Amino acid sequence: MNHRPILKNKVYLYLTEFFSGVSVMAVELGASRLLAPYFSSSQIVWTIIIGTIMIALALGNLWGGRTADKNPDTDRLYRRLLLAAVWIAAIPVLGKLHYPGHLRGSLVLTINTNFLIIAAFCACMVIFVFPCFLLGTVTPSLVKYTVDSLEDNGKTVGTLGACNTIGSILGTFLPTFVTIPAVGTAVTFLLFSGILLAIGLIYFLSSKVRWKTCLVSVVLFVLCAVFGHNGSFAFWEDDLTYEGESVYNYLQVRETEDRTILSTNVLFGVQSVRMKEEGLTGMYYDYALAAPVMAGLAEKEEGSLLVLGNGTGTFAHQCAAYFPGVQVEGWRSTTRSPTWPTNTSTCPRR
Repeated sequence: MNHRPILKNKVYLYLTEFFSGVSVMAVELGASRLLAPYFSSSQIVWTIIIGTIMIALALGNLWGGRTADKNPDTDRLYRRLLLAAVWIAAIPVLGKLHYPGHLRGSLVLTINTNFLIIAAFCACMVIFVFPCFLLGTVTPSLVKYTVDSLEDNGKTVGTLGACNTIGSILGTFLPTFVTIPAVGTAVTFLLFSGILLAIGLIYFLSSKVRWKTCLVSVVLFVLCAVFGHNGSFAFWEDDLTYEGESVYNYLQVRETEDRTILSTNVLFGVQSVRMKEEGLTGMYYDYALAAPVMAGLAEKEEGSLLVLGNGTGTFAHQCAAYFPGVQVEGWRSTTRSPTWPTNTSTCPRR
C-alpha cells in the first residue's frame, strides 16, 4: 500500500466516501431527467434506471473488495475516481445529444413499447453503469485503507456507511430542488463530477505524483464542460420560444401563427395548446366542452364551473369563450392559475 501523507487524515477518507455517495445519487437523479424527454419519466423508466445503477454498484462492491485485497494501492482507487469524474462530466455530451436521441428517433416509427424499454435499458447500460461501477468500488476499498485493527473495525465501517448514506441523501435533494432548476441537468452533471475530480486531484497533488494523469483529467473535464454545458435537449430545434427545466419537468414552448404549444418531458408530443384568437384547438381538449353542455350551462344566463388540474388553462379559456355567462375558476395542483378573461375568476390552491 502506498503510504501517502494525506491518508493519515481519516477525515479525507470519510469525505471521499461522502462525496462518492453524493455523486451516485446525483447521477441517478440526473439520469431520470436526461432520459425523460426521450423515453418519458414513467415507472418503467425509473425501474430501469434504479435497477441498472444498483447492478453497477453491486458489481463495483465485489470487484473493489477483491482488488483492495489483492493490491491495496490507494493510487488505484483515486485514479478510478478521476476516471469516474471525467465520465460523468461527459454524460451530457454522450447521452443527451447523441445516443438516446438517435435511438429514440429510429424507434419512434415502430410505436412499440418493448422496443422503447430495451432502448432505455441500453442507454442506461452504456451511459450510466460504468461511472457507478467505479463509484461502487469506493466503499470496500476505503474499508481496507481505514481499518487499523479489529478492535475498532465496526466503528470505522459504520462511519464509512453513514458518510455514504448521508452523502446519498444530499445527492438526492440537491439536484432535484437546487441545481437542476437553477442551472439545468447538464451543468448539474458537471458540478458533481467536478467535486469528484477535486477529491482525486487533492490526493495526487498533495503527494506530488501523477502529474500527467491529473493534467489529462483536467483537460478532459474542461472539454466536457465546453461542449456539454448547454442545457438544450432539443438541439435540432431553432424556433423554440422557451426551453428550460423546473423542479417538476423539462419544459418546451413553441409559438405558431395561431397558437402557443407547451410540451413537458417530451420532445415530440404536446401537453397543452393555447389559441391566440377564438377557435378550437383541433385536439382532444375540445371534446371536454361537451361536459358544460351536458350540464345545461349553455341554456343558463349564469353559472359556475370549477376546473381541477387547470394546467395552462386551455379548457378554462375555451369555457370562458363559448359559455360567456359562466364564471370559471381554475385550480392548479401547485401554483395559482393565471388570470383568465374578464368573465372568469381564479382561485388559489387551498
